[in-house]
Amino acid sequence: MSGLRAVVLGPQVGAISLTGGIAALDPPPGKIADITVGWRETEPVRREVDREIEKCGREPAPLLIGERVGRAFGADPELSQAHRALQEGLLAEERLYRARLSLAVEAARQISLLEVEDHHRAPYAAAARDAIREADRMHLDRHAAMWEEFRTELRPADRPGLRREKEEVEEILADAAAVVLTGGHVAVIRNRLRLLELGPALRRLPVLAWSAGAMVLTRQVVLFHDRLPHGAARPEILGYGLSLLPGIALFPDAGARLDLDDRRSLGELAGRVAPDWAVLLDPGEQLHWDGGKWTAPAGLRTLTETGELETLPALPAERAA
Repeated sequence: MSGLRAVVLGPQVGAISLTGGIAALDPPPGKIADITVGWRETEPVRREVDREIEKCGREPAPLLIGERVGRAFGADPELSQAHRALQEGLLAEERLYRARLSLAVEAARQISLLEVEDHHRAPYAAAARDAIREADRMHLDRHAAMWEEFRTELRPADRPGLRREKEEVEEILADAAAVVLTGGHVAVIRNRLRLLELGPALRRLPVLAWSAGAMVLTRQVVLFHDRLPHGAARPEILGYGLSLLPGIALFPDAGARLDLDDRRSLGELAGRVAPDWAVLLDPGEQLHWDGGKWTAPAGLRTLTETGELETLPALPAERAA
């Protein structure tokens, strides 16, 4: 189980505000490192994050993950080409997963709509749910296997250019009191952190994260949106995260992105991420991890497998058997 302390913020809408989050995290004296790679580290975002850190009387220490990986790729064409091939393979895997998942989800929906007695429906509904979860499991396994093959064949951490960047990042983190991990593009954040294998270095620090940045620190990353202009996008498992924030699957901006009246879909979603808790998080909210349990000032909003919204005072990392 992770020993780090963490504060997870709700989505930062309009402007980034970190004062309350850093106060709740209460890190020891020292610099605060920041990771803004989710926005490809555009200067306005990085400056905004650094200003917020300075408001708290701390010196920011930008890690510039995107720039560092870009330099490593430029110095090592073989690594760059192999990583590009990995991403192309992962995209192909996602397309195959979506095709299988769409059929499984539609079968579950059709079974739920049939006008039959529940005792007749129940075994078919259970089988349909199992088919959805099996599609998720296969995708997670395939995703992990492709990354492992890449690491085994390329040994990226041993290649001089990337190793140099990784060591410099780890030196900054070793001197930092905490780390801030912003939102942005979830796949970019996860891929860069995994490429540099920064999980062990991040595990030792208090962390403040939100939205996509927090999602990549959990065991599994779920993409979801019920309110797109062209209709709902079925929830999909993107892949494994870094497993630094235990026991939860995060759904940021849930009020805007999830149809909280669709109990069947919500229950299905909670079941898909089990045994992790499906935790909802909206702007202005906070989650606190103390190394043993999750708490929140107003309670933790979770989804049950019956599709109900439940508010609990605390969550352990692992569900009781």
